[in-house]
Amino acid sequence: MLRHAIVILGLVAAVAPLRAQEGDVEAGSAVYEENCATCHGEKLRATGAAPDLKGLGADQREKFETMVSQGKGQMPSWGGVLSDDDRAAVWAYIRSRAR
Repeated sequence: MLRHAIVILGLVAAVAPLRAQEGDVEAGSAVYEENCATCHGEKLRATGAAPDLKGLGADQREKFETMVSQGKGQMPSWGGVLSDDDRAAVWAYIRSRAR
C-alpha cells in the first residue's frame, strides 16, 4: 500500500509542473495578444514588421528578457509594463510554438 502511495505521489509531482506550464502558455497567449501581436503578428504569425519570435531558441531566454525589459531598436521597453510572471508566460507561449 505504501509503495502505491509513493508511486502515485511521484506521478502527481511529475504532472503538476506540466499543468503549470500549460497555464503559463494560456496566460502567455493572452499577454502576447494584448501587448505584442500588433508588431510581432497575431498568434505568433510574423508579418515581417518585427522579428519572428518563433525563431528564438530555448537557449535565448536571457536575450528575450533583455529585449523585452530594455527594448531594442524600434521596440520600446516593456520593463515597467510587463511583470516577471507576464514575461515568463509569454516566453512559455513562444516556446510552445517554436520551430
